[in-house]
Amino acid sequence: MFDGFRRAFDAFRRAGAGDPLLETLRLFDVLALGALRAADGAALPQDSLEELAAKRVKGEPLEYILGKAVFMGLELECSPGALIPREETELLAQIALDLVRARQDAEAECPRLTVVDMGTGSGNIAVALAVYTKDVSILACDVSPEAFELARRQVAKFNVQDRVSLFRGDLYEPLLAAGYQGKVDVVVCNPPYLPTSTLEKLAREIIDHEPAVALDAGPYGINVFRRLIAGAVDVLKPDGALVFEIGAGQERLVARLLEGTGAYPHVEHHRDAAGQVRVVSACRGPACGCPVEWDRMQP
Repeated sequence: MFDGFRRAFDAFRRAGAGDPLLETLRLFDVLALGALRAADGAALPQDSLEELAAKRVKGEPLEYILGKAVFMGLELECSPGALIPREETELLAQIALDLVRARQDAEAECPRLTVVDMGTGSGNIAVALAVYTKDVSILACDVSPEAFELARRQVAKFNVQDRVSLFRGDLYEPLLAAGYQGKVDVVVCNPPYLPTSTLEKLAREIIDHEPAVALDAGPYGINVFRRLIAGAVDVLKPDGALVFEIGAGQERLVARLLEGTGAYPHVEHHRDAAGQVRVVSACRGPACGCPVEWDRMQP
């Protein structure tokens, strides 16, 4: 382990990385599931380390260079056709998992739930839900052909084809065409939520390499929120729930959009470790069936 770490540090230092120690730590973090293998000379050959370090100095994301990212303890394939799965989105995935499990636990003979992963991207949330739940049918949708293909490979890698069905199209259109009106228990989504004007303020490794379509949400950052919230009403059951990630400080704006539909009487906010509201759950029925300790939004 130490030998691999030292060689990686030396490679970043020779390439002129601003902080070779930080880059080395990030490398081993991305390789978290295979960190022990990283000490093997065959796993980190010197030539590959030099090339990797040179690409990092030029700003290419480490996850794209390695072709992998860790999400919810799963080692996923990662490519520029979709956003890099990030740790902060694990909050969204965990809340969706809690919601599914709570609904299943509420009934001794709970029917198989249908969950939509809208804008699935790399398929990280869909795969995590398939791996960590039972008796759940997951419908993973994306408009991007590159993301769709990546998600397809992800589903095959984890052998969850029997639980995950892939749909390509714009938001709910392929689901409505397939007859899922009023048949979905939960819609989960990590939508674009950045105002167009803020994109240039992002780190260059994000804006220069990750797909803008998965980041840009129009002038006010709410273009996709509007369609996501309104469209969910058509596919959700009368007691269905919509769970989605938002940007820091967007909770009041999102609350107004939800209230405007008149379709979600029960709304909850979920905070990250820093105390920021980053996930919203909205239920068409009187309650989501969520754990009672969740932070509820005051009407």
